[in-house]
Amino acid sequence: MSFLWLALFSYLFEKDSILEKAENGGFFYKNAEISEVTGCKPDKNAVCVHHNGRNYLAKKSGKLEIEAKIVKDSIHLTVSPDPDYISYFLYIQTANGVIKVQIKKQEIVLEEKPENIVKLQIVGTGVGGPEILWSRKFKEEKLQPFSGNFDKSLKLLRKHFKVKNIVSDKNLEKAAVSSLEKVQNEGLKHYSSKEGGIRHTGVRKRILGENLFTAKNEAEAWKMLVSSPSHLYNLINPQFRHYFYAIRKEKDEISGAIIFSE
Repeated sequence: MSFLWLALFSYLFEKDSILEKAENGGFFYKNAEISEVTGCKPDKNAVCVHHNGRNYLAKKSGKLEIEAKIVKDSIHLTVSPDPDYISYFLYIQTANGVIKVQIKKQEIVLEEKPENIVKLQIVGTGVGGPEILWSRKFKEEKLQPFSGNFDKSLKLLRKHFKVKNIVSDKNLEKAAVSSLEKVQNEGLKHYSSKEGGIRHTGVRKRILGENLFTAKNEAEAWKMLVSSPSHLYNLINPQFRHYFYAIRKEKDEISGAIIFSE
């Protein structure tokens, strides 16, 4: 593993932890710049976070603006888009699963009642593929546990959500390995300007999905995946009946890619 990847891995993991603390302070943006500071002045687009004995400033990057309000018995979302993203999707997580909706207007009133919503997440499609831009938790959730290995954990997860089982498919191995190599070389990007995306690996499937991750171990990776509505959506999507899981372990860190298909 190169020094560059070690530095990138450390940054990605610390950034995720810092943004989790920032969310507890009312800062819900995930497209944020993190900087270590001695003194900190928060504003509407930034928040101060104390993490591992250090002080950080998490500041929103880009032009995306999102406001979420609970009005009577409905959640109202106002989305001011950033032109750097060509499309936006809203993931609505409830106790029964995850709903994916393309955002086509700036003012959105959710049909789901606030008390039924676990988490909302907004994902934008940019030049590197899907990117989580905003996430807000509305209630504490009981995450489905890791059961020692990914295949067993995925089977139990889908059983919990009453979704048909999904089977490992070697026909997706090439795509998974290719995605894993991109994670190793370029970070958590779904699309490479040099190599394209999963459809450029020769997979002939009408419906495809992809989850990428970096973590300290498989249990931590599982926790990250099931606590993210857009990743959980792929894991329990009933349209997906096949998958392949590629993982690479080096010292105390792992990176991985999961390819899903019909």
